[in-house]
Amino acid sequence: MKKLIAVLMVFVMVIGVGNSVIAQTQQASMKVSINGKQVSVATANVTFNGAPIESDIPPMIVNDRILVPIRAIGNHLNADVGWNQESKEATIKTTNQEIILKVNSPMVLVNGVQKEIPYGIPAMLVNDARIMVPLRFVSEVLGCNVDWEQSTRTGIITTSTNEITGISVESSQDGNPKIILTTNAAIEYSERFMSEPDRLVIDINNSRLSISDKSIVDSNGLVHINVNKSPVKSVRLAQFSDNPQIIRLVIDLDGKIDYNIIASDDEKLVTISFLNNVKNISSKRINGRNAVVIENTEEAKYNMFRLSNPERVVIDILDSKLWTDSLQIDVDNEFIHRIRSSQFKPNNGSNNDKIVRVVLDIKEIEENANVMVDYRNKDIVVFVDDGNYKNIAYSNESKDEGIIEISLEKNRDYAIDYNEKSRHMEIKIDKDAVDIENGIMTINDENISSIIVDEEEEYKKITISFKGKIDYNLSSELDSSIIKILFKKIEENNGSKLIVIDAGHGGKDPGTTGPISKVKEKDLNLKVALKLDRKLRELGFRTILTRDKDEWIDLYERADIANRNDADAFVSIHFNSNKDKEIAGIQTYYCPAFSSEMKEGDNYPFAKAIHDAMLSGLNSKDKDIIKKPEFVVVRETKMVAVLLELGFVTNPAEEQLLITDAYHEKAAQAIANGIVKYFNEIGK
Repeated sequence: MKKLIAVLMVFVMVIGVGNSVIAQTQQASMKVSINGKQVSVATANVTFNGAPIESDIPPMIVNDRILVPIRAIGNHLNADVGWNQESKEATIKTTNQEIILKVNSPMVLVNGVQKEIPYGIPAMLVNDARIMVPLRFVSEVLGCNVDWEQSTRTGIITTSTNEITGISVESSQDGNPKIILTTNAAIEYSERFMSEPDRLVIDINNSRLSISDKSIVDSNGLVHINVNKSPVKSVRLAQFSDNPQIIRLVIDLDGKIDYNIIASDDEKLVTISFLNNVKNISSKRINGRNAVVIENTEEAKYNMFRLSNPERVVIDILDSKLWTDSLQIDVDNEFIHRIRSSQFKPNNGSNNDKIVRVVLDIKEIEENANVMVDYRNKDIVVFVDDGNYKNIAYSNESKDEGIIEISLEKNRDYAIDYNEKSRHMEIKIDKDAVDIENGIMTINDENISSIIVDEEEEYKKITISFKGKIDYNLSSELDSSIIKILFKKIEENNGSKLIVIDAGHGGKDPGTTGPISKVKEKDLNLKVALKLDRKLRELGFRTILTRDKDEWIDLYERADIANRNDADAFVSIHFNSNKDKEIAGIQTYYCPAFSSEMKEGDNYPFAKAIHDAMLSGLNSKDKDIIKKPEFVVVRETKMVAVLLELGFVTNPAEEQLLITDAYHEKAAQAIANGIVKYFNEIGK
């Protein structure tokens, strides 16, 4: 439980009672000073979950309200209490709620939203040293129930009991089982690992078992799920105690293993997953080829991509922990000169995602080396050399056209999807119908950057990154054992500028969230990006979207998309947040050329052109143009680049505006106006 922050004043709280209480003739009373005036007040009792609240002064009644020192119940409310002497504001804060009350003000801020205090009683000073606030209002905001017992003159405060309404076992990203609990509210829990036999025990406090699917509950009220998929043998869930109410979850395991417990954004889903341990990384010769071997305790899933300037291959091993803080290995072979690895902190700043990042630094003279990946038991083996891919071939017929052929083991249906906005072609084939190693074919000619082969559920997924807009046709029959794709570049206005539009965040990274609307920043970013894409195309620009759907893309990969396509400008779309709910307006971030090894010119004029256009088009407060070389996407891009913050979702008034389609249209138009102004007047 969180302890109260020590404050200079004693805080007390108020609860509404009926007029009949004051009318009683025989009752204890005491004299106090309220806002400098001496008054006589009656005393009362207060209990919390059945136990009396003891304090240095008795609870008292003022204007039909009970006051009680908050210090006495702070532990029960699980609240931090703060006091700002300058602004005369008291703050009451839990994990989910924040209440800010100002002395003698009838208004209160709840999670940034201004409201009128119910019951007609503002926060007030008592004895020139105590702050009084309405207890019923505060208690109910913090999730408590409040009653009044007339016969004993007692205010009764009880906490709401949480419910666990569901439990399921699903597959995590690496294929290992994960346990998902469904709740009606945020839960508090304690966990411990026990041996002989190995098991993870989680006790969920102040909670009642109320499983909606009665078919998984036995006659004794126990849920028992046999999993028998490493590392989980079975899962057991039961009401461990009724007083206090505790639910116990026991996960039976086949050995000691690290785990991760995270809650969803609304805190109504709690996921328990298990982690692979990366226990060693080394450079070896395997079958006459140079290889990097990543040794794991479990079979792990990974994401892989390639970055340029300098050339490197990045392998992110999911749901994993590195056995050491970080490592760097110098390698002396034809293609790799160094291996680096560390526990990677994702772009969203969350510590919930456990990712081990392995970076292979490629020698400059071997920038077109291919990358192939193989599993050897639980180990990931990465080959970086000039080896040819089996069953996939590319021929460059000219600088404007080419042929891609994929040989199948079996005649099976497949799907081809070409995204004109991202210039990516995605081919999905049943895994048992094709024998192609996972990895990256590096092309880097006039037509194609690379071909990436990986797996997605039951499919092999082949992603071809084209350097321009193409038209294609399939010259093989659907029942053929060969997929033959002929493509040709579509003539574009080569004089037009290429703009890369980056919708910030995405996928597992939601960005910030609107306190009132609960809208996720990633969704707002994408809506504006798609509108900007349409407007720029209508104006004759060429565009590439780093993402046109809800997916997670590494920051360095976003920058590399712009670099490898020789873009003329990069624009990253975001919305802002701040602890201070009063802050509103737009901000533009850029990286000075002297703070980046990538930059080829001054980026400030581009930032100013767009910032000025947004101020004019959106009629927003000016929160400045800010140098921010710490931002990867503006530092690692060669061309002019900006990261735009289109408003603060944490400002209640601004949030209501930012979520509207009309604002998205105006924002996209303003950004487009700024880009046009820059290239017409400055960056020709």
